Amino acid sequence: MATKRDFYEVLGVARSATGEEIKKAFRKLALQFHPDKNPGDKKAEERFKEINEAYETLSDDKRRARYDQIGHAPHFAGAGAGGPFRPGANPFEGGGFDYSGPESFQDIFSDIFGGTFRGADPRQRGPFHSGTEPRGKAGPGRGADLRYTLTVTFEEAATGCEKTISFVRNRKGREETAKLAITIPSGVKAGQRLKLRSEGDLPQTGVAGDLYVIVNLAEHPLFKRVENDIHLEVPINFIDAALGSIIEIPTLTGKASLKIPPGTPSGQIFRMKGKGFAAISGEAGDLLVKVLVDVPRELSDEQRETLRRFAAGLKPTPMVKAYQEKVERLRKK
Repeated sequence: MATKRDFYEVLGVARSATGEEIKKAFRKLALQFHPDKNPGDKKAEERFKEINEAYETLSDDKRRARYDQIGHAPHFAGAGAGGPFRPGANPFEGGGFDYSGPESFQDIFSDIFGGTFRGADPRQRGPFHSGTEPRGKAGPGRGADLRYTLTVTFEEAATGCEKTISFVRNRKGREETAKLAITIPSGVKAGQRLKLRSEGDLPQTGVAGDLYVIVNLAEHPLFKRVENDIHLEVPINFIDAALGSIIEIPTLTGKASLKIPPGTPSGQIFRMKGKGFAAISGEAGDLLVKVLVDVPRELSDEQRETLRRFAAGLKPTPMVKAYQEKVERLRKK
């Protein structure tokens, strides 16, 4: 039987690590090795289970204290099977949906999905695939869990939307098509995973499995998302950079004007407060506009002569001057 690795080593933290440091390490590793990001990779799946088991123990003060005293005692041997990512984990009573585990997906992945779910007329078929536990591997008296990947646009994720999904499931030996309407809240992130309790397969006797909805974010041709901030690169010509200008830029809610001060260098970033993704809790993100000075490649003879005359009387610009001074100091050494 393989020897278990030290839980602190698994998460890459010191034994004196705080709860927040343990949580941060877990988030990073869980996102890296999550089965949805590594389909078919058995090593990643085993690593994910190991990470999950370590976190379940070290995130609980009592379990951590016991582990620090006696290490991998039998009490911990099966901890990973009941971790926050165990398919079918069901810490709540009754119907509806929930996030499973000692910490919700909201806490682990900043996932607050907050949508409402309701059953609908099962008529239309749509994209469907089984979850991490394929059909036929559900536990005794429990139906298989299913998984559905839902793709939303950048704008839909930013402002929120309602989507209807259709999928096929097995109910007491018969295939049926189910339809569910889902309200996507503003600020949803790629990879957020929602568990809809009892919406999976239902065996002849026993309880139904769950349906996992994973949100996929379509790429945007201009915007890049970093947490709740949006990054946008905007090219401007060198005349506007030198003399200053007011340019029009796109935002999630329409057009906006941005003032470019005279002498703006290429790579300068301007922050537009509150123009990013809505935050489910706290302040909204910002729009970060990176200006790229676009130098013309095609000039007429007259334009070249004008620029030569201009350059002849031009003092060194701040960045060029700083560079020249550093080079001069190196030469004197």
